[in-house]
Amino acid sequence: MLKFALVFLLVFTLSVIMFLYDARNLVTDQVKLTDVSMSTVHESNSVHGLIHLKPHTQSCKCHSMFTIGACGMEEVASLRGNDALWVSATAGLNRARLEQDILMMPHLQTISNYLPQLFKLNTTPVAMMNSDEAQVNKYISRASESLPFLLCNMHLYTPADVGKCTRKILEDTGQPLRIAFIGDSRVRNTMEQIIRSTQHEIKYRLPREPNEQNTSVEFLNQKSKINIPAIGDGIELRLHWSAYLDLDRNPKDVSQQGAKDLLEAWSRGTPGPDDGPIPDMAYITSGMWDASMFPEDAAADGFISTLEKMAPILKKLATRTIVLWHIHGPIKEWLALRDVPNGALDIMNRVSWRWLRDSNVWLWDSRTVLMLRELSECMYLNQSTLNTQIPTEWGCSDFQHAGKDVEDAAANMLWNLACNKVLEFSSEHCCA
Repeated sequence: MLKFALVFLLVFTLSVIMFLYDARNLVTDQVKLTDVSMSTVHESNSVHGLIHLKPHTQSCKCHSMFTIGACGMEEVASLRGNDALWVSATAGLNRARLEQDILMMPHLQTISNYLPQLFKLNTTPVAMMNSDEAQVNKYISRASESLPFLLCNMHLYTPADVGKCTRKILEDTGQPLRIAFIGDSRVRNTMEQIIRSTQHEIKYRLPREPNEQNTSVEFLNQKSKINIPAIGDGIELRLHWSAYLDLDRNPKDVSQQGAKDLLEAWSRGTPGPDDGPIPDMAYITSGMWDASMFPEDAAADGFISTLEKMAPILKKLATRTIVLWHIHGPIKEWLALRDVPNGALDIMNRVSWRWLRDSNVWLWDSRTVLMLRELSECMYLNQSTLNTQIPTEWGCSDFQHAGKDVEDAAANMLWNLACNKVLEFSSEHCCA
């Protein structure tokens, strides 16, 4: 009996020891697991950008600010369900995205006609005025709080709003808001307008310049256009100039410079010291160089070849950050310095839809609608006897670039994406 009791006591003691050992290991493992999780979160934040932007990639209403009908074209059609022209245009646009033999631009043009007129001619008789003149309607803006195809509200950002947002992002995350612009002048001009419109509030500086508070945008046109940062209060903007997107970077020849190696590094999550951190948003275009250097068929073929190489990279990058792909707007054919037919641009846009629509890449065609509205107004003004009075900033004298009002509207969309949640706007706002 005594022997049995001793054996029982020994087994019990060993069981307690093993339990305590296992418990200690369990606690240790939990601590290690917590450390790994925190490390993973930290790595995720540093590699994949600001955590507050991630939910927006799953929000179709936020997405719809950039891509018309991101929540379904039926919902867009229902906004004016009794308007046969509107319903037809939305249905036609949807078909053009799916069927390669249907033009896209005419349907976007129809949708653009629902935007208010910004530019107009003042034709008041001379007897009642000093002279006739071209005027801008100061009470409307293409960066207005609502667009005819939107299911949510946009806030019209002031420089003070932007400064408040970027400083709060820096305070909350310890990191600036990072926006990269990859491509030619069509994305560069958006970055320029962002700097011009907010420079007195955000106080940008160029790290490579001896003058720390250089707020000029002339640096964007210098010969070497690789990885140029403009750093402000809680924000970092970078231009990565690319004439032919599917080529690697080539600082010795800007005309043969691409960004393929840069986008590959970002898509792998392994940016090098010369790449800059993975941005929170990347606005990318293939540019107009391919289209403007060749006839229509050759331009389209060249673009298809480019996108075959770049689409897998763009799709992979879009799993790490928000990728905005530029859908080409029209050129003003009566001003064209080179043979860039709008038909070729339409083909290129439809190819973009074919290659990228089933991915996380956002195809930015709401901007194209704004450009088309501007184009029709510029065409009207150009046919008048007052065309010499049109202000340069309206963009009516530039054959391929949008005017200031379109760039302001594009910048405002970016601010709504980056800042509406940060500034705690109501849920009726896009991206809030």
